[in-house]
Amino acid sequence: MSTILLLSKESSVWNVLREATAGENYRDCQVLLAPTLEDFYDQLRQHNVALIVLDLASFPGDSELLCRRVRALPRAAQAALLCLVNGGAHAVAQALDAGADDCLRRATLNSRELSARMRALLRRSRWISNTAPLIVYAHERSVKLNGRTIALTPTEFDLLEVLSQQPGEYISAAELLERVWHYPSGSGDPALVRNHVRNLRRKLESDPDRPRLLISAHGRGYALSVDTQRR
Repeated sequence: MSTILLLSKESSVWNVLREATAGENYRDCQVLLAPTLEDFYDQLRQHNVALIVLDLASFPGDSELLCRRVRALPRAAQAALLCLVNGGAHAVAQALDAGADDCLRRATLNSRELSARMRALLRRSRWISNTAPLIVYAHERSVKLNGRTIALTPTEFDLLEVLSQQPGEYISAAELLERVWHYPSGSGDPALVRNHVRNLRRKLESDPDRPRLLISAHGRGYALSVDTQRR
């Protein structure tokens, strides 16, 4: 069953979403509503969400920042993200640059178009979930993604293995320098981590400039967002 999670303060948006998901196409979907950020984070922790509908128009003061923060969450990185925005092409472009997969203008929001956009994003999300997980073979020191063996350098494998031990949790560059490169605490150059993360993304991500598997958050570090098996 796919889970759709809506963050919106507006009951009118809830009603449009309910109408959009009332048909046969959504019989296998669970729809969750979050009126506050706290509720949203709680629901995201409790459920494996396939599609997030983010009503940025409910948060006009910091909508772009909110979109970036949601996309940076490990539990949200693999979900498809549909944003509802106020304004015109500039607002849409901002949301897409901040990590949205698709956008709709809330002023013209209707259940028919919302339903069609969500169906398209859910098809993509199901493809991702069907081709995961990332499998790390610790003893053989090898990695498979989507059934394909990924050739890694020894250091790249060590970095990925450490991240795979705590999927969904951010690990700081300082801690990675200790655990992967065995630098004493407080020493080492974070640029070393950034460079190896960049190389890993080139091998793991379909779009390294918009990573979905190996994600990062300023001041928090790096995390694997995908479900990972270790063997």
